[in-house]
Amino acid sequence: MAAGAERQVWQADDLHALADLLADLAPATLGPDLLDQLEGLERIKSAAAAAEAIVAATFADAADSEDAPGGGRRTPQRAMSVGAEVALATLASPYAGEQRVLLSRRLRDHLPLTLAALRRGELTEDRAFAVAREVAHLAPEQRLRVDDDLAPRLAGLGDIRLRDAVRRSCLTHAAESETRRCRRARADRRVTSRRLDDGTGQLVATLPLEVLAAVRAALDNAAATARAEGDGRTAGQVRADTLAARITGDQSVNDAVAVRVNLVIGVESLFGDGTEPGQVTGAGHLPAALCIDLVRRASQAAKATLRRLFVAPADRALVAMESTSRRFDGLLAEFLDLRDGGTCRTTGCNAAIRHHDHVTPAADDGPTAAHNGQGLCERCNYVKESPGWTSWVADPGDAHLHQVHGVTEHLRITRSTSPPLPGGPAGSVGYSPYELRLASNYTLAS
Repeated sequence: MAAGAERQVWQADDLHALADLLADLAPATLGPDLLDQLEGLERIKSAAAAAEAIVAATFADAADSEDAPGGGRRTPQRAMSVGAEVALATLASPYAGEQRVLLSRRLRDHLPLTLAALRRGELTEDRAFAVAREVAHLAPEQRLRVDDDLAPRLAGLGDIRLRDAVRRSCLTHAAESETRRCRRARADRRVTSRRLDDGTGQLVATLPLEVLAAVRAALDNAAATARAEGDGRTAGQVRADTLAARITGDQSVNDAVAVRVNLVIGVESLFGDGTEPGQVTGAGHLPAALCIDLVRRASQAAKATLRRLFVAPADRALVAMESTSRRFDGLLAEFLDLRDGGTCRTTGCNAAIRHHDHVTPAADDGPTAAHNGQGLCERCNYVKESPGWTSWVADPGDAHLHQVHGVTEHLRITRSTSPPLPGGPAGSVGYSPYELRLASNYTLAS
């Protein structure tokens, strides 16, 4: 290795020698040691991906500084040439090579903290590139603000929670441009279809987020009802049949029922005094300006119902609720859905919440209370009950975001944290000036 002015420069032979060493790696014999090896290899993959991003961006810079070939013939765009060479080196398509160069430069120049998290193994390459894609429409200075905002929360986020965190940060730090972007996209709502080669077809609807949440909730309700009644169809088949029947007016399916969509937003943003986006539970975030429009339209139709949520001032953690039942149902179940954002609490899991779980099992005298509850998907809830697995609530009762820690059969530590709710610091028990304005400015459903 040749020593550079600031850091070691690994030559290609050094890197190939390292690859040969890893290729001959012998697996350990014990389960915990095998998991340790997997963690170490994943750390190497992330560090190599970060180094690859720097090398690709540096190569693109050097190639851009070179004189383009002259001559009377039209030459390809420089970016296409650079991307094609990177593609050859990375065994990718030319388009993928161009995208790698673009995203690598964005990580290096505008997302340095995200790149640092990739170096440390807190992110995978795919997730780091996902962050870079999500901020493509922002100005460089806005990207830097989003990067600074995301840095403390990147570790442990799954694909959906990561995308949601990036969207929320973009909506906060580039509120005006995001609102314009969302309005253009909503104006382009549409339905497309295409025939497949197996006698079926696909129907794709591009809808406003809150409408999508309502449609999905209605189809999920139909699937759950059919399952409870012993219907032999799969949940996907019930959703497809219900959608087709309700669009075509087929009376073989029950009439559609009213569906509630939970929109959580701080009162400051609701009155235009803040840019914190609102959250449609289980679907994602919307710009504050669009949330205001939704609430106004619902108010004009006398269909808006407002519920007061109290959060901790420091980190906007939703406060507790308890039940005398051994099941999380009713408002307590809805509380868990709101607090956990509608997504399974397991780190890295992107599935929707299907079960409301006791962190400390009820059989072990675990209370049916918000601090001892968490939203999990069906699979993660069953895995949690496997022999050797245990979990507990970290610091119950503290005014912080809800945290659940656990240990797996092979002694791996798990941690999950509920996402912060939209809105500013919590007020006192008495009504705040914003809430008094709500009472006079909006018409609520009875």
